[in-house]
Amino acid sequence: MKIAAVVVTRDRPALLERVLDALTEQSLRPDEIIVFDNASDEATRDLLKTRLDVTALRSDYNIGGAGGFARGLQQALARGADWVWLLDDDAVPHRDALQRLVAARASLPADVGALCPSVDEFGAVALQHRRYFDSLFGRERTVAASAYKEFAVRIDTGSFVGFLADARAVWAAGLPRADYFVAYDDTEFSLRLKAVGFSVWLIPESRIDHLREVGARLRNHAFGPRHYYNVRNRIAVSSQYARWPLLAALRASAVGVALWLISSHPWQVKSVGMLIRALVDGHRRRLGEIHASTEAADGTTVRTTGY
Repeated sequence: MKIAAVVVTRDRPALLERVLDALTEQSLRPDEIIVFDNASDEATRDLLKTRLDVTALRSDYNIGGAGGFARGLQQALARGADWVWLLDDDAVPHRDALQRLVAARASLPADVGALCPSVDEFGAVALQHRRYFDSLFGRERTVAASAYKEFAVRIDTGSFVGFLADARAVWAAGLPRADYFVAYDDTEFSLRLKAVGFSVWLIPESRIDHLREVGARLRNHAFGPRHYYNVRNRIAVSSQYARWPLLAALRASAVGVALWLISSHPWQVKSVGMLIRALVDGHRRRLGEIHASTEAADGTTVRTTGY
């Protein structure tokens, strides 16, 4: 069984190095580590030149986290991987994380399409990474904290923070959708696995540290491109996979409006415009990358090509 790890990175060489070190120090080491460099700066390129233990892929144009995972996963399959471990460049797995995921596989049903570790942020389990999806209205809810005491928990969706995908499932479902650019590409991919007959599981004993900064939370910023992608893609996923798509889209829109209200400077003209655009594009499922840059409501310039 060949296991490839795929890490998508952009302009965070210090964090990337920690992730790569953690991968090479795994008790069950991946057979190959593939890094997809999304048009990073020189520091990241210099780091990758020194890592002879890594297969580096590079795009001269940032195609978003979704595009990076699609390309990296495609390369891993082409190189013969049986399982592919997807990680962000700020996701540091515990030393036995991969070994625990692989060991759990033997005790689970034959339809397993993906295995996910528990994600820790800010010193506690980040419940939002592993969720259930209500197929009627598209409502998402997190896996309860009490469920993390179990050996394995069948879930509906998992983020790409340590998402271990079976190549058979990927061949059946297809690659992650690059046109999501960033946000909800992992949710859509998880639901697509389920739609073609595969299951997704949380393995709580396998753990990974997600080194997010507190200031990175959407609520701490003016409603800009990152919010846009979150709201637009949430609506698109809900309407596609719920049995009552219109009600699901309306519910997702309400969540998007709530996100806008708790962002900073929500009533600025640019924030309102970005919200309206996200709602319209989500309902029309008009995906892809938005324009190269925009000015946020607080006057700062935001690069939409970052993720």
